Amino acid sequence: MSASDFNKTVPPLLALTSIFFLNFITRIILSPFLIFILEDFQLTKAQAGELFLLLSLGYSIALLGSTFVSSRVEHRKVVIISALGIGVFLGLAALSPSILWLRLSLLGAGLFGGLYFPSGFSLLTSMVHPRDWGKAIAIHEIAPNLSFVMAPLLAEIFIRTGLGWRWMLFFVGLYALLAIFLFTRFCRSGKERSQPPRPSGYYKVVSNRAFWVLVLFFSLAIGSTQGIFAQTPLYLITAHDFDPGTVNYLLSFSRISGIFLIFWAGMLVDRLGVKRALLIFISLTGLSTIALGTFSGNWLVASVIIQPTMACCYFPAGFAALSRSFLPEERPIAISLIIPTAVLTGGGVIPTMLGYFGDHDMFAAGFIFLGLVIALSAAAVPLLIDNKRDKVHKV
Repeated sequence: MSASDFNKTVPPLLALTSIFFLNFITRIILSPFLIFILEDFQLTKAQAGELFLLLSLGYSIALLGSTFVSSRVEHRKVVIISALGIGVFLGLAALSPSILWLRLSLLGAGLFGGLYFPSGFSLLTSMVHPRDWGKAIAIHEIAPNLSFVMAPLLAEIFIRTGLGWRWMLFFVGLYALLAIFLFTRFCRSGKERSQPPRPSGYYKVVSNRAFWVLVLFFSLAIGSTQGIFAQTPLYLITAHDFDPGTVNYLLSFSRISGIFLIFWAGMLVDRLGVKRALLIFISLTGLSTIALGTFSGNWLVASVIIQPTMACCYFPAGFAALSRSFLPEERPIAISLIIPTAVLTGGGVIPTMLGYFGDHDMFAAGFIFLGLVIALSAAAVPLLIDNKRDKVHKV
């Protein structure tokens, strides 16, 4: 596939990325508002963190069962259903009269969000040659990095105008309609379906040692980005007396570089190879996460800015490793097992754990502990296995 052939895939990749942006911002948009939700419903830091656990739980449950849906419904239609369901449940969450209503609405948004990834990722890898996966995944990864930039800025606008978190959720729900329009307009791929799930298929995936390594890597990758992002505002405000407005601007600024570095990371994966790239990114992510809990003052500000730039590079290498570790027909099953476990752990358990550390006035120790675990996980990189057989479908 030539450079011009890859360039033809960029518009549909961006259309798919617009859906992924909706999918991802849904999981982090509450973070800048957490201090206000905590006050509105009289929650502890750990209980506030549990909102992310519910989102992640719904996401994980749907991911686990996603192959049952995508084996009966085309990947393209699954992507559309996922976006529409997210929009509806975010609208319901915006109307929450009680914490129970909010929790159930977030669980529903998570359930529909979880349908996206196996179908979206299968669609992505089918339209791009394997040698270009690093670049294609980097384009797809614009979504989470742009979400991390936009969420605090949008939150600040809605806070300053007095609209608050409810209108923010409603606004993101409306964006779902725009994302669906862009996807149906520009992306024509996705007529395939997953293979019906069979016990033998699941056994083949889980018996691959790379499966367990990737579960670990993706759990820590999501924890180092989404999990840390979820609790950083509370950490900076309650443990270091930062102004909430300053925190939102700082968080947004800290994620800008990720939008550009993700392309560098994708090219580095293609040039250095998956294993060497993973080893570099995991080590730097661990060290920069330790710095969040170690420093204060200007050094803490620097750590808040640097840590996301390292963590965002984790994903192009991780998804390339996943693609190379499993045959094309195995990937939907692998994704439906790896990603839900990782989302539940990294996006739910880790922010809840950090919240418990915070409730015991040990917020900093929580970040240091997480950073040490991430850094030590680099020792598992040599256990990954490569698979070469792939094919490319037309866009």
